[in-house]
Amino acid sequence: MKTVRREGAGLPRFVPGAAAAVALAAVLACAGCSPPGAGRSAGAQSQIAVTGPVTVAQVAALGDVTLRMWADQAEKPLMKSVIPAFEKTYPNVTVDITYKSFDDLIATVVNAASGSTPPDLFEGNIGYAVDGALVKAKLVRPLDDVAAAYNWITGTGASTLAPARWNSDGTAFGSGNLYGMSPISEVQGIYYNKALLKSLGLEPPSSLSDLEKDLPVVEKAGKQPIMLGNSDQYAATHIFSDLAVTEQKPADVRDWIGGKSGTTFVNEGNEKAAAKMADWAKKGYFGSGYDGLSNEDAITRFAKGSGAFFVGGSWNGATLDPAKFGFGALTTGGAGATASPWHISASSKVTPAAVAFLAALHTPETGQEILDTGRLPVVTDGVKGANTLQSQTLDALKRTIAAGTQIGYYDWTATDMLTVMGGRLQEVMAGRTSGADFTKAVQNSWQKARQSP
Repeated sequence: MKTVRREGAGLPRFVPGAAAAVALAAVLACAGCSPPGAGRSAGAQSQIAVTGPVTVAQVAALGDVTLRMWADQAEKPLMKSVIPAFEKTYPNVTVDITYKSFDDLIATVVNAASGSTPPDLFEGNIGYAVDGALVKAKLVRPLDDVAAAYNWITGTGASTLAPARWNSDGTAFGSGNLYGMSPISEVQGIYYNKALLKSLGLEPPSSLSDLEKDLPVVEKAGKQPIMLGNSDQYAATHIFSDLAVTEQKPADVRDWIGGKSGTTFVNEGNEKAAAKMADWAKKGYFGSGYDGLSNEDAITRFAKGSGAFFVGGSWNGATLDPAKFGFGALTTGGAGATASPWHISASSKVTPAAVAFLAALHTPETGQEILDTGRLPVVTDGVKGANTLQSQTLDALKRTIAAGTQIGYYDWTATDMLTVMGGRLQEVMAGRTSGADFTKAVQNSWQKARQSP
């Protein structure tokens, strides 16, 4: 195996000068590439537009090169199959990948991308601190031409590209040029305990109104209706998002998250959702002590039979027994989106190889590998679940992607939004503040982030 893998290492080695010259010459001769009408000064490769899928011959014309990559360590299971297959298809390319913890990755990747030897292909993170900074500094190559060449714009998963679209100065996302692509997606929904619901004569809820009818029945039976662990302050915001999106258009919520000028969190729909969270808490639907329980501990308790329902993202399903638990979506919109996007460095000397690797991540075959390793793919064509729970989760994702109603996550809007929104929502649920004051505090945080330099 020629792949070079590094654990928390420094920057991977760069292509020697001679190889870089060969790479540039190969790209200039690339039949699937041509100079765009306007380029950027960040690097020679940013001057080249992809007009068709990159071929094996075009990558071979680069000569023996190294594709330097940075990735979240969570990508290891997937990369164990994708990288060897890629290197077999493109034998002149050696993949040099550095794995980092998520926290380390987002703390260092912007500096790495701006260094003298940046990785050619790397994961960022949706939001202003990472992806916004990368776009603003012109450190990443626009991918509109790549997306068009590979039919990502109109094909399966097209609606998932929005969070990686930015305006030119990196101050708003959701529309504009495309700067990244993620093969991984997530969906928000509700997990349910099959045996407990059956014992109470209840059917799995397929809508928010169904759930609202079930909650008092479960509570009256002396069981905890919803298992919640909110010490991290984000779990309750996910439940809130499912309530809020039923009171307004998902596109309006997504625009606010993306920083669109003129949008506001202060509206009747969000106040109603906050009031319902307070009402459910007062009625005991979340049990007690949830603000002192982590989400991880909550899903562990749920897996052991505590609680009838667990509202959360698809990543929580990995610890649940498919024979005992099911999954459904309460709405066709809500929290959930693509995972961290992959970016191509604006100064990469091996752009065709980087494009080819992105393309390898965006196939039905890789989609199946993604599902088999415990996550959800953006490309779902022909992808099949191994059990009922996995299939239910995949079906919910397909419906959400087809509807284009994933709104993303509230904490994308500002660096302190998770603390502000999560903390204020805790106050709402404890009956210490009103829904109106909650929405105003959240909007103030959003507004301050827009005014920051």
